[in-house]
Amino acid sequence: MEKYVVIGNPIRHSLSPAMQNRIFQELGMNAEYNSVLIEEDTFETEIKKLMDSGVRGFNITTPFKERILPFLDELEDLAAASGAVNTVLKKENKWYGFNTDGKGYLEGLEEIRSITKEDSILITGAGGASKAIYLALTTHTDAKITVANRTAEKAIEMTKDNNHQALTLEEAEKQLADFTIIIQTTSIGLEASKNKSPISLANVKRGTICSDIIYNPAETAFLKEAKKNGAITQNGLPMFVNQGALAFEIWTGIKPERSLMKEAVLEQLGGN
Repeated sequence: MEKYVVIGNPIRHSLSPAMQNRIFQELGMNAEYNSVLIEEDTFETEIKKLMDSGVRGFNITTPFKERILPFLDELEDLAAASGAVNTVLKKENKWYGFNTDGKGYLEGLEEIRSITKEDSILITGAGGASKAIYLALTTHTDAKITVANRTAEKAIEMTKDNNHQALTLEEAEKQLADFTIIIQTTSIGLEASKNKSPISLANVKRGTICSDIIYNPAETAFLKEAKKNGAITQNGLPMFVNQGALAFEIWTGIKPERSLMKEAVLEQLGGN
């Protein structure tokens, strides 16, 4: 049996096993996917043990997407550029690292409409997810991109090699009407901060696309305010499903049925 896992900390609430196992079952494949908790202070020992255990591939979630890099033999371009890996494949005794987050996000965003050079996109946050999304947008679209962070330094670092803009969140709030798409990539809005939003949307224009990479809860405070102000909203479910589908394809060479993956996630979320 082929073995696949997702590693992270915390990992108990991961919906990746339900999503990936649904496809393995549907295709009648002799494979299984489980979640593995790895302790931060013993990461090096535990990751080596995992990689020696016969696993064929794995996903990586917070906080190990950067820490995995020294254990890999080769990185695809997006993973190398973002300095983060979320998908690993073992092939001919070599370990290959990929990042499917950015492409998965962009494919989800384009379910709403195509991104054009007329678009002006604001990304809030400058962490790992933000960087993967920023790189996918700069690689695959001609849109104008602004990265806003609580402190501007990380945003400046991210945009320095392109002709894109970096702002503080406070500055971005004042210019909100200039953006056609606003992407929320911080962890603000998860259970611990579910009534908070990283940015006030008081100045958002009606019809602006407001997208949050969080999918549980299904509607964050950011999305609630966006909807109230007439924006088009999307949560992180398309990104989660798409990044998982791209990982599945890397491991197996098979394009999975994404609607089944989405169905499996929604069942776990209680149909929300």
